[in-house]
Amino acid sequence: MKRLFFPTMAFVLCALCCVSPAALANEKNLWVSHYFTGMNNYAEGDYQDALKLCEAAAQEAHKRYRSADTHEELGNALTALGRFDEAESHYREALALKRKSLGKNNPQLASTLNNLADLLYIQNKTDGVEGLYREALDLKSRDQKSIQVCRSLNGLALLRNDASDYVQAEELLKRAVDLHERAERRDDPYTATVLTNLGILYTNLQRYEEAEPLFERAKYIHDRMLNEDHPDVSLRMHATAALYNKTGRTRDAVIMATAADAIREKQSAKGDLY
Repeated sequence: MKRLFFPTMAFVLCALCCVSPAALANEKNLWVSHYFTGMNNYAEGDYQDALKLCEAAAQEAHKRYRSADTHEELGNALTALGRFDEAESHYREALALKRKSLGKNNPQLASTLNNLADLLYIQNKTDGVEGLYREALDLKSRDQKSIQVCRSLNGLALLRNDASDYVQAEELLKRAVDLHERAERRDDPYTATVLTNLGILYTNLQRYEEAEPLFERAKYIHDRMLNEDHPDVSLRMHATAALYNKTGRTRDAVIMATAADAIREKQSAKGDLY
């Protein structure tokens, strides 16, 4: 089960909690405006606009906590646009700044570790990826309902799948789904990601009757939480089309794949898909 898509990144303020509201209120609002608008555009799949706003935010990121956040979100946008070398540089810089500001054992490093691990995985640079996911898990050991724990479990499941350890991959994905639900994130796009990956695993294992309800649940989340032309929607549809094709529903598979391709073409025309 190869990773098929980039889920919408969870928003994590890496160190704003360390700054008083009064201090924030006394500083210029340009960084805040660029950064948060960029995050909103990213969540909606407008990656080019998100990148431009994050680059503008970087010009205003004079404080270390702001710089770390901005580097991380630049990495997110560049990853979604397929500019992987640039993204990796920003993630590593964000990680270094966080470690310097917060200490190497601070749980707020987990998001950056997961982002870097995801990026390396999709490039097949698998050396050290498992260590990054496990470090993120360890940092969040006291907060098992954290979305970062679920992200690490999802990443580890993909690695186990690549090693043909399908039993362990299934266990990790099911654990991630359970934690999402216990944390009341049934409608979160990250939950849809795990459901889709579990559905893909079951499809590959010819467990079709178990796969289809998972894709349906992921669709329900996407319909509620994402724009209809979001890249995640397209790639979940492609996974569903593969299931239809393998179960003899050729016409449904063609219709689904055609609709998914239309979304990808629209995103490509905007420059929001690599």
